[in-house]
Amino acid sequence: MEKLRPSTVMIIADFPETVISYEGVGFGTGVVYTDDGYIVTNAHVVEGAAAITVVPAGSNRERPARFVGVSTCDDLAVIKVDDIEGLAPAVFGSSDELRVGEDVTALGYPFGAEIGTDLSVTRGIISKLDFQLPPHESLTQTDTPINPGNSGGPVVNRKGEIVGINALGADPSMAQDLNFAISIDKAKPIIAELEQGQNRLWLGMSLVPNLYEDYFGTSDGLVVAAFASRSPASSAGVQPAYLLTQLEGLSVNSMADVCKILRSHKDGDGLKVQFMNVTETEIQALEGEVIIGEPTASVPVKVVARQSFAADVPTVPASGGGTTTGSWDFSTDDGDWYTGNFEDSVVEIRDGAYHITFKAGGWYRVAGPQSIALGSDQAIIADVRVLEGIAGVVLGFTNNEGNLSFYLCYITSEATYGCGVFIDSRYISLVEPTPSNLFYPGDFNTLVMSAIGSRITFQINGTEVAAFDDSSVAGGIPGVYPEGFSDVPGQASFDNVSMEVAP
Repeated sequence: MEKLRPSTVMIIADFPETVISYEGVGFGTGVVYTDDGYIVTNAHVVEGAAAITVVPAGSNRERPARFVGVSTCDDLAVIKVDDIEGLAPAVFGSSDELRVGEDVTALGYPFGAEIGTDLSVTRGIISKLDFQLPPHESLTQTDTPINPGNSGGPVVNRKGEIVGINALGADPSMAQDLNFAISIDKAKPIIAELEQGQNRLWLGMSLVPNLYEDYFGTSDGLVVAAFASRSPASSAGVQPAYLLTQLEGLSVNSMADVCKILRSHKDGDGLKVQFMNVTETEIQALEGEVIIGEPTASVPVKVVARQSFAADVPTVPASGGGTTTGSWDFSTDDGDWYTGNFEDSVVEIRDGAYHITFKAGGWYRVAGPQSIALGSDQAIIADVRVLEGIAGVVLGFTNNEGNLSFYLCYITSEATYGCGVFIDSRYISLVEPTPSNLFYPGDFNTLVMSAIGSRITFQINGTEVAAFDDSSVAGGIPGVYPEGFSDVPGQASFDNVSMEVAP
């Protein structure tokens, strides 16, 4: 195997940091197969890397390499180095000529640079030929021991010819020395295409199993570990740490799922994609379209649904007695909230939310449950959606023979927020209307407001946007508030409302 030392190189791939992973380095093995420095390896070794270098056997000098072509579903990639000093091409044999029980050798760099750049050689036999294990269409099974870092390295016959490219091994806790290489006769025509810069069924995403259930809230889907610049994924606006949940309307939980769909299409076909994205304040569902093999033609993904993270009602101190609390999600509990068809509005519980629709512009309403007692210190949290006008949350509401007093913090359908106080039905602004991109008009947004002593605070989707001191209103009850513009009837919905009031 000494003659294959100048043909078998260590590959070092540098990956950028994402919200679910630190900046990292991956290792693999590659096979030099031409005089001018073309190298074949596994796609999963290099796809999505920001930088690639190769190191010849026994050397410590890294040489820069560049991408040439990739086929994710075949797990093959071709890269190239210009510095070919000391390198020599390997010879491809034929996997069709192999026989079960025949001796083979695997070469590579198990565990990468962690144990040095000396080439590792292990021996074994052919256990099975032309084996299908989706997404792979033709694998050679061997009992040759391999480890992480061997990926992309050669399996060699007695003549020193390459008969396979190591691709994957079984979990050692389940099976020992059960490993698979891509059959070289399957690989050769693919390598020839990739060498010409012709990516095969290329989306430009490096997808890995979803091992981040705590982060995404689900174990389904495939995580975008990285993406290639000027790729279908990048032109669609895909970002690292997105979770691919559907492709062409079908759920995808493995590369076998993805490749089954891709192999039913061709370059230039558009595929509908659905992702999940987790931000600091919400979970987003995004949809768009990627065009297979086209680096600039995809339809950018857009947010089509949002779900704010649940937040707790701020705790209010109980002075002289216990607190009164309440919580309503309206899908199963309509509580004791007022509903009806009134002169100014229609107030109803439907579709799991509390809806208020005004019949003309300029009207407003304070709504809430009958079961919450009056108090001084108090807080409210609610998911609020404003379609037209203003919608928000209220603290300290009282009605003295039609003279209303309360604190109000709100968002508007024009993407502004503000706060104020009503004193005997006369409004005084405390926080002037302020433009903001912290919330999404037309969608539910989580609003939190608390009044403890004279201190009032207001949060939108987990971010505090207002805090001020005012003692105009001594106490009352919490509630929700919609209002229309002067010439536009207001429309608003409320859900997942919780309150806490101290006597």
